Amino acid sequence: MLERASTCLETGGRQLLRAPKQCIPTRRMLHSTFWHHGAHELPLPPMWWLSPSPSTNAAALDSVSYGDTSHASRGPQVARSPDAPLLDFLYPEKALALIHRWSAPTSDMNNLRRRWNQAPGSRQYSTSQWLPGQSGDGDDQVLQEAKGEMERLVLDNTPEDALNHLLQTRPPDKQELAWLLHSSLDEPRPTDTKLLALLAYLGEGDMSRFATRIVQLFDAIEPDLRDAPSYRIVITAHVNLGTTGLAIQLQEEALSLFDTLDLGIDAIIKRTIQDNQWELTWRVFRTSRQHLLRLDPELEHASDVRLTMALATIWRQVPQLPDLVEHYNSFFIHMQQYQHEWCASSQQRKDLVLFTAGFLPSVVDHVIDSPEPDENEIHNFFVNLFRDLSAIQVHGSLLYEYTISKMLQTPRYRKYTRRKQKVWLNLYTHYCESCKDLPGRKPSPSLIFKLIQQHGAHDSSKRVDAMIEDHITFYPERPFTRDNLSYFIQFYARMGNADKAHKYFEELQTRFPQSLSLHHISSLVYVHTRRTDPEAAVQQFKRINAEFGLVPDLVCWNNLLHAFCRADDLDGSLECFNNILDSGIEPDLLTFGPLLDLCASRGDVEAFETLFTKAQEMKIPVERDRRARSGYVQAFLSAGDAEAAEEIVRVMCRDWFAGTMRGDSLTHPWNILLFHYAAQGDVFNTRRLYREMREHNIPIDTWTYAALMRSLTESKTTNAAWKILNETMREKNVRPHAYHYAIVLSGFLREQQLGHARRVLRQMKMLRLAPTRSSRGTAILTTGLLELEKLRTERNKDPHARLVEVEQELRASIMTDYGQEIANNQPVFKRYIDAPELDNVPPGYFELVIMLYNTRGAFDICKQLFEAATKATSIATNRIAPIALLSAIMETHLKAKEYDDVEKCWALARTGADRLVKTFQQVVEPEQPAPVSDSITNPAVREAMESARIARRRRHILVKPARHYIRSLLAQKDNPNALQQAQRTLHDLLINGFVIDTLTWNKLIQHLALRGRLIDAFTAFEMYLMPSFPGWTELTPGYIRKWPRSYKFMEIRRSQVPKTTVMPRYETMVILAAAYAQTQREERYGRGYHQEMEAWMPEILERIAPMTISAIDSMPRTGDGIQAQYLYNY
Repeated sequence: MLERASTCLETGGRQLLRAPKQCIPTRRMLHSTFWHHGAHELPLPPMWWLSPSPSTNAAALDSVSYGDTSHASRGPQVARSPDAPLLDFLYPEKALALIHRWSAPTSDMNNLRRRWNQAPGSRQYSTSQWLPGQSGDGDDQVLQEAKGEMERLVLDNTPEDALNHLLQTRPPDKQELAWLLHSSLDEPRPTDTKLLALLAYLGEGDMSRFATRIVQLFDAIEPDLRDAPSYRIVITAHVNLGTTGLAIQLQEEALSLFDTLDLGIDAIIKRTIQDNQWELTWRVFRTSRQHLLRLDPELEHASDVRLTMALATIWRQVPQLPDLVEHYNSFFIHMQQYQHEWCASSQQRKDLVLFTAGFLPSVVDHVIDSPEPDENEIHNFFVNLFRDLSAIQVHGSLLYEYTISKMLQTPRYRKYTRRKQKVWLNLYTHYCESCKDLPGRKPSPSLIFKLIQQHGAHDSSKRVDAMIEDHITFYPERPFTRDNLSYFIQFYARMGNADKAHKYFEELQTRFPQSLSLHHISSLVYVHTRRTDPEAAVQQFKRINAEFGLVPDLVCWNNLLHAFCRADDLDGSLECFNNILDSGIEPDLLTFGPLLDLCASRGDVEAFETLFTKAQEMKIPVERDRRARSGYVQAFLSAGDAEAAEEIVRVMCRDWFAGTMRGDSLTHPWNILLFHYAAQGDVFNTRRLYREMREHNIPIDTWTYAALMRSLTESKTTNAAWKILNETMREKNVRPHAYHYAIVLSGFLREQQLGHARRVLRQMKMLRLAPTRSSRGTAILTTGLLELEKLRTERNKDPHARLVEVEQELRASIMTDYGQEIANNQPVFKRYIDAPELDNVPPGYFELVIMLYNTRGAFDICKQLFEAATKATSIATNRIAPIALLSAIMETHLKAKEYDDVEKCWALARTGADRLVKTFQQVVEPEQPAPVSDSITNPAVREAMESARIARRRRHILVKPARHYIRSLLAQKDNPNALQQAQRTLHDLLINGFVIDTLTWNKLIQHLALRGRLIDAFTAFEMYLMPSFPGWTELTPGYIRKWPRSYKFMEIRRSQVPKTTVMPRYETMVILAAAYAQTQREERYGRGYHQEMEAWMPEILERIAPMTISAIDSMPRTGDGIQAQYLYNY
């Protein structure tokens, strides 16, 4: 046999003969082509081993006996010519028939082996013993079923009629039956039309089963009658048989006959790439490209993108190949060796660009859609990929476009990622850099807009601005499209950037006036809604009818109503809501949502329930909306009923799991509860609720972690909060916001860890997070405290020393569009409630700087800053100055002893507070002014305070201004009416429901006692302070204990006492003890008898303040500085 083989290859040289390698025999199953072929030792391509017989047309089909079905399953027996080409003569007859079916390892070969190995008794060796039931197709289940069905069909119909019916209906998986019916036909020979129909039907079946039969049918059809689908089917069959050479010949023949590329070229390219036969792939591709240009000569000058799309048909089956990365590596190695041949001319270089643009996207899909992606490996792959393309002088602009677009369509790349690098963003950066060296190469506008949408989905204004600048740079003469402008208007409206929203709206109005709609105009209202500027929102709302002649729809009304609700303008919100009802527009869920949130933020449960019921009466499904019912939770928390709020959340959980609620998740109401306890420093309840969230499988988001961090900072464990931000959230791939850094900064400042605060501030600036009111304020405060510490270290006691860095921060906040900081949807880290209006920023920043200068006594600088804040804020005539800013300047005037200015600021703060604490009931039923009185000890005053109808959550809004004003009155020793005015002020605050803090109460009672108003002092102390007195601690000799400031010798743990608790201070107790001792001394001398009450003063005090007297009697005598100051004579 070897002699015959060498004779056949004599012209090719005897050096092709190789001796087989000596190796241990293996029991592993080898492919049939190795143990059937006589020339398996020759190093020849598989396509040489087998060549079909040259029989053609009717001669091949005439050899089939149409009346005999005993051998029908084997197909037509074609006689082989004695001078058949190549090595067919080396095959035994049975082996040749089997190899025609299993000639080469195709993608379907595993199915063939699996079906073949189902025969019982088969052995998994290189050869197997012949089994009696294995020689034919008798055991083929499909064949047996087809024979049985054919026998039933021929009982009522002739085989020809059954075959015609089968070819007309074309049922699936009946190809074997069709072949049996065709084989059983009697003479004469079927027409070419029927052969084409049968060929097309067999092409729909299992190609691995019918490939040989398809080739025989195709050869039997007249060449002039063969159509394009028949060529596509037979080419696919040859590819399946492994005869790729014949497939290429038929492909080139078909291209000369038909005006299409759908000729099975995709199957050829798939096979050649699978076998890493890059020269054949290149030949097929170039032939296809030349045929495409003959069909459409205009494509000669078309762009690469258009040509790639036109040639997409030939690459359809490439994605089906496994291990595409390995094939790419083989291709690149081949290119390194034969680059000079593939790039011999400019046309070949252009063809190579199109070749890579058609082949490599399948590799990109294979890498990106990996079941277990490794982002580091993916990043390295793409870096190497484009480096390889550059090495073979192929610009990868088309591949850049496809790869980045593919990643932006992949869900895992659309999500926020913190731990993983943004591969698509790095590729875009490299793409832009590569375009600088090649004129005419630049990212497409569609790709830039996709990147804009990706960044916009994550509210990244800076990235969107950069992408817009790239578009302007690359396409200076190509304006934005209508869709681009519409997206820009909506995006910048959502971000609160009024200037850019108006800019792109004007461009849209100028270039596309016919496309202007209420959808675009309502965005102008919404941008001012986000900025909490209802006046500007009203102006844009009026333009709808006055300028554009349109009638506002519900969306426009909802945006306007939302503007009033965000500004906390209760009167304006109710007026707008009534206008909506009067206009005849039916409100929806988005109409009631802002109103419900407004009631919830004020703690007005009664108004919330009224609106909720009204929405239900109007058939609005508020009871099924997660957001609306979350407002119920906030309302009860603001009203001080945390237990009811928790019960509502649990009911919502039951409804959620029962499927009666809609929304994304229940994370929002749980976060509301977490933030409530976190702000109080209640770590126990915060952790309890967090564990309950996990038990109910409630998703954890970034604000959940913020609540946990807030609870830790309030309990003075800021290092743990910093660990959550810097480690836990990074591991969980949770996005941090500026609010998280504001929490950590405030915690470190409270703990006086300025070094850690400096490090956190530096990291926050390095990340370039979008600033908010909270983050900007804490950054200014941190910078100021660091500068104060520096001045203290340098022993600089000059009160006029400027805080340079703080003023730079303040100047930067003023120069930027601070309205966007309000538009941010992040929570606000509040020290106390203030008006959420636009004029709170930047005056809120001025308040912080004024407070810093107040600590150094720089009163002149504080006044200058207050004037600057007034000028920097556009306060309308119907607006008031922010209470926080007024409180800061009141402190400045108080330290400068400018009491008249303090009183003026107090009047402004008092007027503003009335608007902020107003409830719906007060708007509907205004109250009559209470009579002026200076009595604060009347029990009716306390009852009035408890039953006041103001917003319960905002009762403490005047704590700091009242403190400064009362202290200014008490400091006026030359004013005999000052003390009475202080009592009247407290009486007015109490009957209106406002809260007075501990400092103010203790300061007033001290002055009442020192000025001889003992009955008022002891009565007020007994009524307001003594209920929270913790008692005196037991002193142990030798035990040194550190008490909270101003609460010496009391049995108290400051962390266990709520911040709103009003308690007696140690100094106040000592002053009252000295006053009580003085009355006892005067009684001994016969002085101090009260004529009206007919009792001595000590008796009166014991009667009106028994708890106070008991505390004074049990107070330990320690001889400390305060006792030495007031009790040295007693």
